[in-house]
Amino acid sequence: MKGLFSNRSALFQAGVLLYFLLMGLVFSSITGYAMMRISGSIPENIPFYIMQATQFMSNIFVFVLPAAGTAYFCCRNPAKFLCMRKITDVRVLILAAAMIFLISPAVDATIYLNSQMHLPEFMAPVENWMRETEDHATQITEKVLSEDGIFPFIINIIVIGVMAGLTEEFLFRGALLSIIRIKIKNPHIAIWIVAILFSAIHFQFYGFIPRMLSGAVLGYLLYWSNNIWVPAFAHFLNNTVAVVGHKTGIFQNESGSSTLITNDIKTEDLLITGAIAIVGLILSALCAKIMRKICMSPESC
Repeated sequence: MKGLFSNRSALFQAGVLLYFLLMGLVFSSITGYAMMRISGSIPENIPFYIMQATQFMSNIFVFVLPAAGTAYFCCRNPAKFLCMRKITDVRVLILAAAMIFLISPAVDATIYLNSQMHLPEFMAPVENWMRETEDHATQITEKVLSEDGIFPFIINIIVIGVMAGLTEEFLFRGALLSIIRIKIKNPHIAIWIVAILFSAIHFQFYGFIPRMLSGAVLGYLLYWSNNIWVPAFAHFLNNTVAVVGHKTGIFQNESGSSTLITNDIKTEDLLITGAIAIVGLILSALCAKIMRKICMSPESC
């Protein structure tokens, strides 16, 4: 059965991935509903541990299993399909970590710009729905991250940092990007298509641009290193820093917001942030150049 669909078209393999993804969503929904029923909780007030247990199972059903199943049936070498290779040079991980931090000012700037976007007046109902969806997602995130205690903090690191970071990379930069590269030979186009889909699937419209940019960077990390563990490590690090930052209040401003840039930012602050973002992008490009040089050897990365 391994590699059964290895000779089929990219469109067919995408259908296989979609099938496994839909099945994962079904099983994830059933598991989440069963957990709520057993705990006696209601959707409006789900306990923290039930919420995170549901999210943990969702990461497995929706991201890991579809990626693994697609790799198994669509390639005779599933590990190669998902770019699973041993890390042989730790410098690559250090550079990936540096790039994630260096691009953060640019991503933060797009958060502000994205929040200023408005649809035409005749699409006001759609915009209101988008903002309500965004607010609901933000409330859930704040509720999860604001849970008191060391044990909830550790759970958040595991679910949001480790699980979300690793599993999303296997689905998007692993399985999906591999399939798209079969049809689209230009790696840059393929990376940006996956980045758009990566951002869209989160259904947080006013964070679409920054998440798309982050997804593109993760895609390039895979392209340069040809190793899924590099973007997975960077994704894990990014999510973990966000959890730690929220817990410690490092990234919170006077209004209590957990983002570095707010909607009421002053023009002079935006200019400073823009300048820092440009410097960060230049340094990030330097890191990328070094990474490509290290990974030129087949034995590297």
